[in-house]
Amino acid sequence: MRSVVFGVDGLTFRILHPLIERGDLPNFKKLSQEGCEAVLESKYPPLTPPAWTSLSTGVKPARHGVYDFWSYGEERGYRDASDTQVQTKRKGGKAIWNILSEFGKRVLVINVPVTYPPEAINGIMISGYMTPSSDVDFTYPTAFKEELYRVVPDYQIDIGLRQFWGQPNGKDLLIDAILRMTERRIELTTYLMKEKPWDFCYVVFVGPDRLQHTLWQEISALDTRATEYFRLLDHGLGLIMEQLGPDDNLFVVSDHGFQGVTHVFNINEYLYSKGLLTPSPSRQLVRAHRTAQLKQILSRVGLLSTARKIKLYLKHSGALKVHHTDVYHPLLSNIDWERTAAYVPSLSGYPGSYADIFLDTGMDAVSIAELSEDLKRQVDPKSGKSLIDAIYTNEVFGEGPFAPSEPHLLLLPNDGITFRTNLGSKWFWNETSRIRGTHQKDGVLYAYGGSIKHGFKAPNAEIYDVVPTVLCSMGLPLPLTFDGRVLDDLFVQPDQTRIPAAVSSSGKDGLARRRLKKLLEG
Repeated sequence: MRSVVFGVDGLTFRILHPLIERGDLPNFKKLSQEGCEAVLESKYPPLTPPAWTSLSTGVKPARHGVYDFWSYGEERGYRDASDTQVQTKRKGGKAIWNILSEFGKRVLVINVPVTYPPEAINGIMISGYMTPSSDVDFTYPTAFKEELYRVVPDYQIDIGLRQFWGQPNGKDLLIDAILRMTERRIELTTYLMKEKPWDFCYVVFVGPDRLQHTLWQEISALDTRATEYFRLLDHGLGLIMEQLGPDDNLFVVSDHGFQGVTHVFNINEYLYSKGLLTPSPSRQLVRAHRTAQLKQILSRVGLLSTARKIKLYLKHSGALKVHHTDVYHPLLSNIDWERTAAYVPSLSGYPGSYADIFLDTGMDAVSIAELSEDLKRQVDPKSGKSLIDAIYTNEVFGEGPFAPSEPHLLLLPNDGITFRTNLGSKWFWNETSRIRGTHQKDGVLYAYGGSIKHGFKAPNAEIYDVVPTVLCSMGLPLPLTFDGRVLDDLFVQPDQTRIPAAVSSSGKDGLARRRLKKLLEG
């Protein structure tokens, strides 16, 4: 029994279902009719690095160590801007490709985010998102890189979005670039599945995330040009389904869902108003105050929309220099840490639609509870919509060697709202100039194959459930304790499919490890 995990970054039923109904996606329709469909929840937080790592390991961040695009230094933690580093790989835990390699299974791992440098496995690994560039050794074995470029000469790991910003035809250029990248990914994946031995194949496509952040309005309106990518993805899905035998299983998964947002809550401005955050005096903060005041004046006289159009024109013409923030590093400068008890350092909260509040270790439980309750009372003064969908504390990160040392409040907003971390606006709520695409917790799960039920709408699952469920589908025991569970509801005969007994290191697992070590050494 073989298994395929077909991963798609940011895939959402909000787009899939209307396109299926329109007849654009025959292969996704086949999955829904002849397999199982479920919402795959991603909440802690719904962000690419921790979500894909949790999905690939079946454990929570406290056990794998990935919380954001970056990690903090050992000594001063989040208070030290000079000692933060971009994180390209998990710190601990076993991924499904490690587990299957130890069982002697042959694996193909293609473009999974946060897998650089690639690991020694029983098969082939091609690192994905967060790989520094194509100039580094991003394949295992290292020699496979030459074969990769011989088979797919213009293969791309990812594309940068900023190169398309401000160009008059930037939207079309972006769509074309992502289509080309995806075509090459499909070409490489089908080549490997046809030409290399495999028991397990795990490939990730990142196109929806890249497109939906920029073109959510067009995609959610089902514009034919903007949704061209999804038809290509459906074609690639069909090619991979052709490689499956009658006993094989396919799992389509996404690391999170997507939504359109129109309202922004300035979380650090809120914490400042509560006396929990104290910025250091700076020219940047003074400028931010002035800009916020100007926006309020323009809004009152009905000229804010016109001013935004003029600013956009100046950006496109090159007359106005654009300062881009960097989600790969936290905002840690200009903070008076001696007088700050709560702060959100991550810029990732805006595209990710969440806020992770870092709290001082001296903050007591009563104060934290009062802060939580006050956040739940926050309401958009114009729409009347409440801010908070859910608030979580450290327990959601699990238990393990990489659990945070400080208290946290993880905020998920209601649909249509996201967070900004900027200081200086003086107002908590803002409206966006257009509908922006951001992450949302409800991702996608399809299961299809010989042992899977037909036409079944399964209960919601969590991203941690994928690894134990895939192992179960392959008739393998669970060698570790996972934070997720086997999704028994998906299987025709769950009692016969599951093998509950874990294998000890002295049994088959130990033998598989010795075989893998021998294989990798010689």
